[in-house]
Amino acid sequence: MMADTNRSELLLMSLPADLASLARREGVDLDRAWLVTNTDLSLAGTYEQVFLVAEPDRLLTIGKPDKPGRAAVRIMLNRSAISEFRSRQGVGGGFLEALVNGIYVEVLAYSNVKADVFHKVIAKLKPWQEGETPEITKEDDYDPLRCPKCGMPLDYKGDTCRWCIDQGAVLLRALKMMRPYAALAGLMFGLVVITIGLSLIPQRLVKTLVDTVLAPEQAGNPVLPRDEAVRWLLMLVGALIGTHVVVAIIHMINGRLSSYVGTQITYDMRSRVFRHLTRLSIGYYDRYNVGQLMSRVASDTEQMRGFVQQLTGGFMAQIITVVVVGLMLFSVNWKLAVITLIPAPLVAASAIVYWKRIYPRYYRVWDAGSKLWGALNSILSGVRVVKAFGQEDHEQQRFGRSSMHVRDSARGVEYSVTLFNPSIGFLFQIGGFLVWFVGGRMVLGKGMTLGSLMLFLGYLGMFYAPLGSLTQLTTWLTGFLTATQRTFEILDTNPQIGEAARPLSLPDTGGSIVYENVVFGYSRHEPIIKGVSFQIKPGEHVGVVGKSGSGKTTLVNLLARFYDADEGRILINGADITEVKIEDLRRYVGVVLQEPFLFRGTIYQNIAYGRHNATSEEVLAAAKAANAHNFIIRHPLGYDTYIGERGAGLSGGERQRISIARALLYDPKILILDEATSNVDTESELLIQQALERVTKGRTTIAIAHRLSTLKNCNRIFVVDDGKIIENGTHDELVKLGGLYYKLVKIQTELSRDANVDMLNTLQKK
Repeated sequence: MMADTNRSELLLMSLPADLASLARREGVDLDRAWLVTNTDLSLAGTYEQVFLVAEPDRLLTIGKPDKPGRAAVRIMLNRSAISEFRSRQGVGGGFLEALVNGIYVEVLAYSNVKADVFHKVIAKLKPWQEGETPEITKEDDYDPLRCPKCGMPLDYKGDTCRWCIDQGAVLLRALKMMRPYAALAGLMFGLVVITIGLSLIPQRLVKTLVDTVLAPEQAGNPVLPRDEAVRWLLMLVGALIGTHVVVAIIHMINGRLSSYVGTQITYDMRSRVFRHLTRLSIGYYDRYNVGQLMSRVASDTEQMRGFVQQLTGGFMAQIITVVVVGLMLFSVNWKLAVITLIPAPLVAASAIVYWKRIYPRYYRVWDAGSKLWGALNSILSGVRVVKAFGQEDHEQQRFGRSSMHVRDSARGVEYSVTLFNPSIGFLFQIGGFLVWFVGGRMVLGKGMTLGSLMLFLGYLGMFYAPLGSLTQLTTWLTGFLTATQRTFEILDTNPQIGEAARPLSLPDTGGSIVYENVVFGYSRHEPIIKGVSFQIKPGEHVGVVGKSGSGKTTLVNLLARFYDADEGRILINGADITEVKIEDLRRYVGVVLQEPFLFRGTIYQNIAYGRHNATSEEVLAAAKAANAHNFIIRHPLGYDTYIGERGAGLSGGERQRISIARALLYDPKILILDEATSNVDTESELLIQQALERVTKGRTTIAIAHRLSTLKNCNRIFVVDDGKIIENGTHDELVKLGGLYYKLVKIQTELSRDANVDMLNTLQKK
């Protein structure tokens, strides 16, 4: 009987024969079961294999009895009694729970290893609880957090498995980077070959000098008259000088070409990596430290320059030299050439052992350096907090630990290198010692001329010198492969916020927003937004309130496609935002953040950031509309005032008003205000609110706020709690309702004894 190739191995398991027999005796119909999977924990928290079985009308857990007479079926729930399923995450694992008669019942426990499996299980049980029979196929076995080749766990969804990376493929991809410079690379390679050919000439000149001029009798040649011998000496020395001059000139030309191509390829690689980084989703930056990414962009890409130098004039030239000079050694005296190669097998074996030992250590060196960058970035970015709390010594210790890790990992590699290279050099010298002895006996026995021995020894030096350098090939290659692999990992990361194969243009009219049963969680088994649905009409001003952590910001982040919903869809003007051009969406939706980020530069440049081609009149109009013009012109340089990183030199209210001016100049049809007035004083809040009244006219606006006074003029207010919209209406309607919104208003009214915006606005009007 042929196996079902479409059967899920995770959600349609087979019970062990003895356990299946017990279950059948207790009335379990395994043939009717549409879902069978297992967990690794019992409800008591001990490691045990417990099976979850779903029949058409009931849910059971089955495990081996711990004592004779105990039942195999531990929990049995009728489908009709279950109202809801949920997962409750804990430390190291979680629970699958069912709502039975208004009470959540723990059905089974699982460790974090099984968390993703039971996230899928709950997704299947929800429609089953409503009367459907879910379909389970082989596709349900796919786990984006495991390598599809080797099954090893990945750090994050979409990561490249470092265990499955083909090092040959990494080298091939690096070579492909040189394709635009193939002509220059060919020229450099040709110059290298010419240089190697010219380097063989001096040894031939030495042989001629010895056998013809200095010791002609030993070679059986006639002794030259003194004048003729001097002429020969001058010619040979002149030829020697000329050869070295030509070689030096070629080295200069090749060095310039190598520098040009190497720096250009490094520039290309760095540009590609940075361009790809800008296309990755916000979720990618949530996972990785900025310092580590800086290390990859700034440091790892620099390895490409060394790759070009090695390819055109380093190890490649040494390999060619070894081959050519080896052939010359055999042409001079094949017996001595064979003696020269005696250490070769030992050298090859040592290099293989060294490679296997040293390559894993290079990854540790890179990882330690990357974490050092991360620690440094974190400390310097938060230097104000460090100084405010007097934690300089603590941060010094933290940085010291990261630096110590770099020191120890690099020391481990370098100790191996210092042991390997001298050992290989000594092995090579064994062949040289034998050549001196055997060659000397040949000269004494008249079996070889002195000039030929000098020629052979000259070539022997040329043969061993690059071989000695080639012993460092493994050192360079491991460092290069490690750095290049990490660079390619960025390029191989698929943007989670991808564009459709045939993206649609977003209609430029309207501004309607529709959420249809939207579900989203930063961790797949812990949703933050839970089945949210609502509609917003064009030009409507909607407020969003709720307790901290309720999901307000996450809700609007999905609209801007900083993240994509796990389930459901979001429509703008009737078009699914996942199917429209990202460029259109970014132009259509503008965001004013709670913490406005200003770049190092002038105030003018920061306002015009979204529209670099904006005219000066448009920039000034946006600044006036945002109530920013008056404080800007008070600075001596006005709009040309240079501000520091993150807007250093400006107050919080001033930074926020510049952020609003930037959004206004961008002119989006939909505007998202995320706590735009939460971190400013009352007077600044009033100025910002007046600016927002002008900014939001004629635009669909979603405003998130903790200060409820800012939302009184909204057309509607959504009250969010635990990832759901639990109340919806105007300010007056929600106050009359007496629900969560009313409680929030009451709390703020009772706690606010200072002058608020409403009071200040009233005083100004009087």
